[in-house]
Amino acid sequence: MARETKWCQNPKCPEKKNSNQIRGIKGNKYYQSNKANGYGNSNFCTLYCYDAWSNIYLDRAIDAIGVRITEPVKVHMENAWEVKPEYVYARGNNEQSRYIYFLTNKLFNVRHPITMTQALGSTPTHDDYWSYHQTITSAKAKELAQQLGLTNQ
Repeated sequence: MARETKWCQNPKCPEKKNSNQIRGIKGNKYYQSNKANGYGNSNFCTLYCYDAWSNIYLDRAIDAIGVRITEPVKVHMENAWEVKPEYVYARGNNEQSRYIYFLTNKLFNVRHPITMTQALGSTPTHDDYWSYHQTITSAKAKELAQQLGLTNQ
């Protein structure tokens, strides 16, 4: 089944008048919206179009679906645990570049080293950037902090 083409959602996209937007035959030409790319959850062709749309419609969209935040969102000390990866570059002493991981809570002023398996919840099967950055959730980080005795709860 053919996938339907997704077009840039900025109604002013054709007004950019780029040469790659020209369509039609001689005597009947026009500018057309670009195909959507990876901007704004793949709904826009460029960051410019995403920003232009957002400036006009974002407030209305938030209000229409009823998700406007009217009070500050707070994360309390006991729930502020997270895993922070750091990349350590090889220094020429037969040591390989690698990621090291820390269980952190800035509100408790804690920065505790942990293993890759603890940080990621498993050992990565792919050797790419994202495999080493998909760390455990904040809730699981809190559980790990409790297991390691880093919190009072």
